[in-house]
Amino acid sequence: MTVEGVSPLVAQIKGVAAGDRPRRVDLAINRCNLLEKRRVLIRKLSKGFRQRVGIAQAIVHDPPAIILDEPTVGLDPRQIIDVRNLIKSLAGEHTIILSTHILPEVSMTCSRVAIINRGQVVAINTPDQLMAQLNSSAGYELEVEGNAELLWQQLHTLPGVRAVKIAEADLPASGDRYKVSVSLESGSERVGREIAARVVGAGLGLYEMKRSRVSLEDVFLELTTEDLAPEDLGAEDLGAEAKLPEAIESEKISEGEEG
Repeated sequence: MTVEGVSPLVAQIKGVAAGDRPRRVDLAINRCNLLEKRRVLIRKLSKGFRQRVGIAQAIVHDPPAIILDEPTVGLDPRQIIDVRNLIKSLAGEHTIILSTHILPEVSMTCSRVAIINRGQVVAINTPDQLMAQLNSSAGYELEVEGNAELLWQQLHTLPGVRAVKIAEADLPASGDRYKVSVSLESGSERVGREIAARVVGAGLGLYEMKRSRVSLEDVFLELTTEDLAPEDLGAEDLGAEAKLPEAIESEKISEGEEG
């Protein structure tokens, strides 16, 4: 079937009134940027456009919530951006529930995240709040030339520095460059200037220095590989299995919050 052929059928199956079907079908096709493909056989469409057809079928009856499971899997970078923008454009009119293991996609698309481990909800919060509360990976990555032991002595005593790590495999021969990871204590993000000053002041070569920030992957790994006490995240951020339906109900999905 073609895009415009299957859409009225789906609208009928989903209970859209006969008089309202043409309008709802046209709106869904336009929202999903399928106008130029409406007379094309679905089997001849690229995977990205087939994903759009699926989303058009999901919204044709104007539901309060839309559940999308791995919507960008197998798409090329251009298609991923297009589908991501489409999902964002639907927020505000619908609640979007996105189920995915692609965590960078979550960071770029979602306003609220629930992390599930072995069937239990272990955290619910915004991406920024989750990353701010679990900041064990926050720090700096350096590329340095010179004596590694001297560098360690200069940095590990610096206030705000929690750890200085040089992998044994990276220990340099004389004159070689090597990578260094500097982990910071909470609230010590501004210590970067002192790190750079100590490296240069010790006569070491500083070729690169960049911030390393916590990602959702870091949060996910920490929450799913070890047990955290409730005080680690705060009572609001933890959820037991029995708490999830209550949390969803309280969100008032008909107001169309992006999820």
